[in-house]
Amino acid sequence: MPFAEINGFRMHYEVAGNGPPLVITHGLLSSIEMMALLGETPPSLADDFTVITYDARGHGLSGGTANVEDYRWDGLAEDMRGLLRHLGIESAYVQGSSMGGGTAMVAALRHPEMVKKLVLLTPPPIGQQQSAYGASVFGGLALIVESLGLEEAVSIALRLKPWSALSEASALFEWVRQWLLKQNADALVPAIRGIVNGPALSDEDFSQIKAPTLLIAHPDDELHPVPSAERLHSLIPNSRLVVPPDAMYYSLRRDELAALMKDFLNGE
Repeated sequence: MPFAEINGFRMHYEVAGNGPPLVITHGLLSSIEMMALLGETPPSLADDFTVITYDARGHGLSGGTANVEDYRWDGLAEDMRGLLRHLGIESAYVQGSSMGGGTAMVAALRHPEMVKKLVLLTPPPIGQQQSAYGASVFGGLALIVESLGLEEAVSIALRLKPWSALSEASALFEWVRQWLLKQNADALVPAIRGIVNGPALSDEDFSQIKAPTLLIAHPDDELHPVPSAERLHSLIPNSRLVVPPDAMYYSLRRDELAALMKDFLNGE
């Protein structure tokens, strides 16, 4: 299980497959493990690419820091860059989901030579679509964790939107509960506040992204609204937008997601 010292913390990462490097980075409160469960890292990608996944600062098996500034967009992008430098990789394809999508876009802006192509799976909200809903969900969770501790915070959070609709007897309810309980209690609060309370992603910058970009948005995803993805599509010069029928479409059709990504990444 490989680890690397990156920008002041111990980062857990994994490498699989052969071919050009493809970095896949996850969303807020997610991890390598969670990406695999959600279908964000289809195994067949490793047939064509050297797939590099990592637990972001304060997530999964990686260490964390207490400074909120470390979890701002620029800091997260520098963490990705630090891993690539550790691995001796100068440039790579990059896929990011939600927080990982924001990280990938900022990396493409700050270090355009590093990012060959971008895949934004559930792109982060921008502009007028900057998600007040997401801020209330995650910001509220951070406040409760800070006040009452992780275990009590999870108990309370499961009685609030978006999880209040789940039946306590359901397997999904227990899955969500275990996912939340696995969070790094010390890093969760600064990790959330670094994104939720930090500087917003500025939609004025995205026209400067040089990497060809594939955006995949879902019509029933309140945290990552389709109008935000449409705005990104209009701003990023060489971009393509795909909107599947529902939020679970590619999670249940992982080979289709892999084929879509391979066609885009291997194309001219």
